[in-house]
Amino acid sequence: MILIFVFLFILFQACGPTQIINSSNPETKDYWIQFLFREGVDFETEVKTGAEIEDETETTSFGSFRKNLNALELEWSLLVGAPNAISGASVGFAVDKNDFSYVAGTTDGAVYNPSRIGIRDIILGKYDSNKNPIWTKQIGVPAGVLDVTGVALDPNGNAYVIGNTKGNFVSPRASGQDMFVIKFDSEGTQVWTQQTGAKGVSYLTYSTGIAVDTFGNSYIVGNSIGPFGGPKSGLNSFILKFDTDGNQIWVKQVSITRGQVHPGGVAVDKVTGNIYTTNQVKGNFATDSIPGIGNFDLLILKYDPDGNRQVFAQLGLALRTIEGKSISIDPSGNVFVGGSSNANLESNSETGKNFRGTLVKYDSSGVQQWIKQFGPTDDDAQKQTVINTILTDASGNVFMTGWTSGNIIDGVNGSYGKQDVFLTKHGVLGEIVWARQIGTPDVSMYGVGIGLDLKGNLYCSGTTDGTVNEIPSRGFQDLFVLKYK
Repeated sequence: MILIFVFLFILFQACGPTQIINSSNPETKDYWIQFLFREGVDFETEVKTGAEIEDETETTSFGSFRKNLNALELEWSLLVGAPNAISGASVGFAVDKNDFSYVAGTTDGAVYNPSRIGIRDIILGKYDSNKNPIWTKQIGVPAGVLDVTGVALDPNGNAYVIGNTKGNFVSPRASGQDMFVIKFDSEGTQVWTQQTGAKGVSYLTYSTGIAVDTFGNSYIVGNSIGPFGGPKSGLNSFILKFDTDGNQIWVKQVSITRGQVHPGGVAVDKVTGNIYTTNQVKGNFATDSIPGIGNFDLLILKYDPDGNRQVFAQLGLALRTIEGKSISIDPSGNVFVGGSSNANLESNSETGKNFRGTLVKYDSSGVQQWIKQFGPTDDDAQKQTVINTILTDASGNVFMTGWTSGNIIDGVNGSYGKQDVFLTKHGVLGEIVWARQIGTPDVSMYGVGIGLDLKGNLYCSGTTDGTVNEIPSRGFQDLFVLKYK
């Protein structure tokens, strides 16, 4: 038995993870961090007993971790697109309490409609757990451009889609570019739509994220070039609240004098009702001055439902950048932020030119608990790893998706495609439970959305410009959804 294991170990080390192909698909590579064995082979019984495996560790770009063979199984893949069309750009994704999934995006083709309506239209689809469409929508304005940036759900199955437009969507535009939000009920009926922005045609307003509380209030974050929620006209951030009927309750500007504020995500603590946002800032927010700690710092702000604000945390390292793209709150009130950084935050030192996936955990009081990073650590600026979206489950585990042009498995090699999708799970102490990287030769794939249903099935959404799991591409760029069980 020992000789067999040694032989297999040498064989797989020689092949390397980029040589291990998903047996069900000769093109899309889908490999795991645990043993780097291809999917569908029971190596737990052929190689070692469970007790022996429990005592083993693996060293990877995540550091050392305990091996785990409880790999997820791909159940299905879905591509949404149209011939000669670019669909996706930014993808919103969510799963409701009845295990229905919602996919939102943008298209310049005829995806859910016999023909496109505007230059770029909104697309929104509701699917059951077997990827059967329940209803689909394609919404546009003649000669109009509508770009979707996110989707969120309330407890009643209503869907809220946000985006941006440079035209008159539901009302005359307030700025050179406005943001919008649309509420759909569970049957796909459009309930209300709001369009707003900084007042003035030379100003621009961008939405970047949305979260909805248990009462159906929606909280939207974004950028504004121009006064929106405050008097300053530079490059600022905002947070905006609508009630469940679409009435604007308040809008707050987030700014630093002579600095910059770029918003990432927003999340609601379902227990307290407090709202948390993540931002990338150039400056010191607490003192309203420049410089900050590093080149760009991570800033987390906390709001109560009335919009009263406090600084939760600011994290930086001299000459380095920390990007916070997504934020999630677990049932205990712990705050998690995912993004990327070109700093080595685990050792508090500089690193190479490349950005690595970065996950930070704070407790409910804003005390940092741990930082975890992964991805290539060399000086190759072409190998980037970015966490786009994170979520937490009832036990405090963290699930993430994003993209990499490197190899998160070994931290050395390049991606299999131009850019690959990754999925990871971290435990409550930050330990890596498993990681997955999915790529297709000469294809760019970006992981953008992630969801969990009540059965524990995991969903990943994003965009691709090629074939995924033997499903031919529909257009020049498509939306995809992968379901794992």
